[in-house]
This record gives sequence, C-alpha cells and structure tokens, in this order.
Amino acid sequence: MKNLSHDQIIKELNELLNEDVTNVFEEQLKAAGEHGIPSFIISNQEGKEIEVAVEWDKEADQLYYKIIKD
Repeated sequence: MKNLSHDQIIKELNELLNEDVTNVFEEQLKAAGEHGIPSFIISNQEGKEIEVAVEWDKEADQLYYKIIKD
C-alpha cells in the first residue's frame, strides 16, 4: 500500500477494522517511536489485526505510514 499521512492511516484503519482505533494507534505509535520500532500492530475488539509500518522522510521531515499486507 502507498505511503499515507497520519490522518489518512487513521481513517483507513478505522474503516478496515470497523471501529475507531485512533487512541490505540496513537499509543502504539508513541511506543514505537520511544523504542525505535519501525512497525506495530493495531487490533480491534474482535481480534482483527493490521500491521502498520512507519517511515520518516528526512527531507520533508514527515512521517509516513504504510499498511503491511501478509
């Protein structure tokens, strides 16, 4: 999947998981950033999981997100 902005990835995850996972996303993003982890898992209450990769564009000083498909 293409690089998505912060708002785009949250919208996409909410649609794919059929619930608002904004708070879970923000918590996982913070933990990943603190530990230098390039990806993390977001899951809904039904147990469906989606892996999200984080990439930093140094030139633009911008984070981009990508959904990793198995």
